[in-house]
Amino acid sequence: MRNKILDRTRLQLAGCYSAVMALLLGLSGLVSYQVLVRAYLYSVDQELQGIAKAFHKNLEQSLTEPAKIPQRLEGIFPDLCLANRPCPQLNDSVDRSENALDQKIASVYQSNYYLRFVSRSDQLVATSGLRSEGLPETPGKIEWQTLQNQEGERFHQISLPLHTIDRKVWGYLQVGRSLREVDRRLAALQNMLLIGLPISVVLVGLSSWWLSGLAMRPVQQSYQQMQQFTADAAHELRTPITAILATIDSVLRMPTISETESREAFTTAERQVSRFLGMVKDLLLLSRLEQHTLTFQPQTLCLNDLMFDLIDEFTALAEVSNLALSEQIQTNKPLEIVADEDQIYRLLSNLVINAIRYTPSGKVTLKLYQERDQAVIQVQDTGIGIAAEDLLHVFDRFYRVDSDRSRNSGGTGLGLAIAKAIVETHDGSIQVQSRIGSGSTFIVRLPLKSSRPLPIKLNLV
Repeated sequence: MRNKILDRTRLQLAGCYSAVMALLLGLSGLVSYQVLVRAYLYSVDQELQGIAKAFHKNLEQSLTEPAKIPQRLEGIFPDLCLANRPCPQLNDSVDRSENALDQKIASVYQSNYYLRFVSRSDQLVATSGLRSEGLPETPGKIEWQTLQNQEGERFHQISLPLHTIDRKVWGYLQVGRSLREVDRRLAALQNMLLIGLPISVVLVGLSSWWLSGLAMRPVQQSYQQMQQFTADAAHELRTPITAILATIDSVLRMPTISETESREAFTTAERQVSRFLGMVKDLLLLSRLEQHTLTFQPQTLCLNDLMFDLIDEFTALAEVSNLALSEQIQTNKPLEIVADEDQIYRLLSNLVINAIRYTPSGKVTLKLYQERDQAVIQVQDTGIGIAAEDLLHVFDRFYRVDSDRSRNSGGTGLGLAIAKAIVETHDGSIQVQSRIGSGSTFIVRLPLKSSRPLPIKLNLV
């Protein structure tokens, strides 16, 4: 069953990521649109300015009187439309004068350009080129303008002052160009952005949901492990507490109790309390190891001597279980590590006790050898072995391959979890190899002192 909090968190992550990406895409689209608008208008401005200057330079050589169009210009501009006169129809067969204006005039007639001659008093004198209905008249003093006709078509226009040959102010030349093509391209870009951005946001939202699921997977696994740990801890702690309550209840129900019976009751309660306290201590140690809040006292530790100490301590326990406990030190030199002696001893003693506990008959062997810059310790037994499906979980807290047997032997299911935490805190590793009926081998690798140029301090508080 999925957790609603995790699903809500995943949805919030996906929503925030989608909102941020939508904002970035929107800003990128807006900036791109503005850049293209400015680029198009700059291109139009440069083109207009070039054409207007070419006309301006040549026209001023033909102007004689202010606000009057010379006869010569009427021959140069076949479609020149004078104010208050009918406009002539342009005939493609009309011969044009062979002068410097021919190329520019051709460009005016063949594209969306117009020319307007305006007097000093802003009165329209004549027009040529593109004829647009409803295009407003504008004062010549304003250099750059954008106009719009009755049909909504936009035009961009530049105004330049004109002078006669004797340098008198004639009026103004206005050269304009239709922005129909520019507006068409910008409209296409707008449609692309209006359609593309929502689709991109939807795709980002779907990818965000998937990515947030990947990001939440470790959190979900940790949450499930926490739930499993809470359930296991509650189950394990309930057992001794239930036994204590049952013992107390049985004593309270007895009308009279002898000294022998009271001692048995207290002995049972003490045993359960000791088991309870041992489990709490193991949980506290494991928590501090995993959170790196346990203060260690690192020192140079000779593993050869530690192996002999383990053999001396657990030989009696092995003999009680009809087992042979032996060591195989496969090196001629002492293997030294920098570690906390108590924790390393606890690590190895947990492995030895497990090996003795799950080996009905046979032997338990402790091996020590060097592998590159690591010391390798093996605890090998000929016991019942571990199934393949259990090998992945043997280092989990409260996990038992044989629950009933572990409880009867006093195990809490925390020994191997503590062993793994101790190894990892000392920058080592631990693994297990096992087959049902063929025994198990736990392999611990710890870095040698020679691989650490300076002594380390494992005070992780």
